[in-house]
Amino acid sequence: MAATLYCLNRQDEAEKCWLAAIKTRPQYLEAVEHLVGLLYKKKSSNAVEVISFMQKALRLSVDPVEHVGYSSSTLQADTPTDLASNLLNDNRSQPGFGSSGYAIPGTENGRILALVHAKGTMLYSLKDIAGASKAFEEAVLISTGRRTTSVQTLVQHIQQVLAPNSGIQGATDPATPARPLLLAPEKARRTAKLVFSNNGDLPGLRFVPEGGPKRAAIQTTSNSLLSLAKIFQDAMSSGPLATGVARKSAGVGDILCLYYLSLSLQESPSTANNVGILLASVQQPATANSSGMSSSLPNIPGILPGSGLALALAYYNYGLTLDPKHVHLHTNLGSLLKDIGQLDLAIQMYEQAVQCDGNFDIALTNLANAVKDRGRISDAIAYYKRAVRSNPEFAEAVCGLSTALNSVCDWRGRGGALLQGGGYDRWHVGDDGMIFDATKYDQGSGLTKKVTDIVSRQLADASTWGLGVLQKSYIAVLAAQLRRAAGQSENAGTDFDLKLRSWSQTPWEGSRLLRLVERATRASMRQWYCDKYIRGLKTTSKYERPQLPSNLTVPSAPTVLPFHTFTCPLTAKDIRMISQRNALRISCSTLRSAWLPSTVYPPPPPPSPCLNVGYVSSDFNNHPLAHL
Repeated sequence: MAATLYCLNRQDEAEKCWLAAIKTRPQYLEAVEHLVGLLYKKKSSNAVEVISFMQKALRLSVDPVEHVGYSSSTLQADTPTDLASNLLNDNRSQPGFGSSGYAIPGTENGRILALVHAKGTMLYSLKDIAGASKAFEEAVLISTGRRTTSVQTLVQHIQQVLAPNSGIQGATDPATPARPLLLAPEKARRTAKLVFSNNGDLPGLRFVPEGGPKRAAIQTTSNSLLSLAKIFQDAMSSGPLATGVARKSAGVGDILCLYYLSLSLQESPSTANNVGILLASVQQPATANSSGMSSSLPNIPGILPGSGLALALAYYNYGLTLDPKHVHLHTNLGSLLKDIGQLDLAIQMYEQAVQCDGNFDIALTNLANAVKDRGRISDAIAYYKRAVRSNPEFAEAVCGLSTALNSVCDWRGRGGALLQGGGYDRWHVGDDGMIFDATKYDQGSGLTKKVTDIVSRQLADASTWGLGVLQKSYIAVLAAQLRRAAGQSENAGTDFDLKLRSWSQTPWEGSRLLRLVERATRASMRQWYCDKYIRGLKTTSKYERPQLPSNLTVPSAPTVLPFHTFTCPLTAKDIRMISQRNALRISCSTLRSAWLPSTVYPPPPPPSPCLNVGYVSSDFNNHPLAHL
């Protein structure tokens, strides 16, 4: 009846009929599919409720699990409903019945998988990232036939299978993250076959009919893994609390395992791109824990074979074999090449990206930055203007255009900021190149106003960096390290634990923590200096370096660089904060480097007779006065 009403365009009545059918027989998945399809676009929250009702009605009990998954979605030991228990008793003899964790035949696993995946997609669109993460994790567990209790245990199984002799470093030390498992595309494509028996067949999809239904279920599983990995990757960039994910954060190695499995189920240029981005950020020796490197990879100066950069290059090239016109792959490959000093090759990649999509703001801006570094200022200005036309809110393009125009003294459209009611920056430059009195309009104008607004917004957002990283387990570890750095006993009077807890969940949490770790490092080095050169102790104990938490991301720096601030009408406070944010970024990035030892460096001897201090600028090319 509901289908008939729907065909007659009587959608409200069809919705009521399908809802009544679902309440009567939740196991009737076809009705659930039809109703969710009807509600998908206009009533996403209602569609989520329908799927949740179906899940609750059909969920079977499982053993309670102490282990907490990344998204806290491990199965609970709920008592199954009478309906689920009766269905299980009546159909226990059916092959695969209940293998999904729900009271449905194994042949229906693909259908409930698609519904749970749709739930995750809708929750993500509703900005409920934590709920979406749980739904995608549930979809993965359905496909694996409940062989693991959570995605976290699945990841551990993948790591053990692909690198059985590597061990899991950092498992016993919460302050030391495990080194990620680095796989070349050729081996990553075999992940499913190595992890699952029967030539890589997913256990939960064993009874799904061959052909279209099976292929669709495998694709849905791959997409669920991809979505879950992307959520965790975003959480690494913006912090777990910013995305709403998680009690226990996933590390780079965990995310890579999810991507490897997704890629082995369905080859995708987007997955290859995401893996490349992640691998490009991996800082570890080329020989450490890398597997399956291909000797056919291009030999580019600045890239060590087997390193994270080499594998990132391999995945970008692999992705381009799947889709030669993938604009993000060309752009990210160009950025990788630019970072290792291959500027001309980077420009070629950016140009190919722009050919694929002439309105892609990131590619246009990156191309502008690259040609500007080659001294082609007029070309850079043209690309910046195209990027701003494509996306007027793109900070990199707006600030880059302002800097480039300033460098050639092109003031047309510069405008101004109008500080302190016209006491500063009163005279602005219009689009015609003529100056005018901005006090008549009582507001800023032009490109400069856009730049100052961007800076203000970025500095305001900086207070949330690192929010929530001070968790109970890390506080205990850090407090003990601080006491040792201060030369105190374990029962000393200074209550570092209490102070750290007072910082948790407050603005500037990440900044305070980073400064504290830096000061504690200096204190540990001073203690070593005093022991060695003042007290004359020949101690063999190590002076450990306090560690940052593994879930503290490297902060982003304001788009306007410190040595460009004098070209913008900014307040003294803003200029100081821009320098501070850049310093925090450099410091955090360094303290998270794999080459940094776990102990502080030996202190230098006392001055004999003096200390020599010198400085060499690392960037003459991008200096605002370089054109003079």
